[in-house]
Amino acid sequence: VDRRQRQMCIRDRPWTMRKIITERLIMRPFDAADINYLIHLKGSPTNMAGTTVGPIDATQATIQLDHYRQQWKDLGLGMWSLTHKASGEFVGECGYVKRPDLDDFSLRYTLSDSWWGQGLTPEAVQAALHYGLNNAYLKEVSALALASNERSCRILETSGMSVVDNNFGGRSNFRRYQLTQK
Repeated sequence: VDRRQRQMCIRDRPWTMRKIITERLIMRPFDAADINYLIHLKGSPTNMAGTTVGPIDATQATIQLDHYRQQWKDLGLGMWSLTHKASGEFVGECGYVKRPDLDDFSLRYTLSDSWWGQGLTPEAVQAALHYGLNNAYLKEVSALALASNERSCRILETSGMSVVDNNFGGRSNFRRYQLTQK
């Protein structure tokens, strides 16, 4: 963790809430037992079609899970595993990653395609943004989306985020959204 990240570190803040409960979701930090859920979610070409990375294999999912868990330890903020309250089934992920190419935290989410179209993504995104801005005291949040991923762009825009870059990282039609604390 470099000096700038250490200044942004929220682990030592007086709040300790890490679990979020919404109307239909339980959002909690990933733990080691979640690996099979993450492998299934991230290994699916359908689930990952709207991303820049595409599907990943079990080894890459394990590395990603380790990164998610370490970021919670280092920075006190990270990715949540999403569970549907009524059924107890794994739904997907939503939360924050610290990217080396951004100064602020980046909001990220992926839902399993069997849960698409039920309004769960906006519910998770709204809860994560509220938590980040009001409990973790973030001053701003970014999110990245391909312009061709219209659903994701719409979710970000209806959540109050605005496009600040249409060609993030020099990649055409790769949008960077941002929401700044008022």
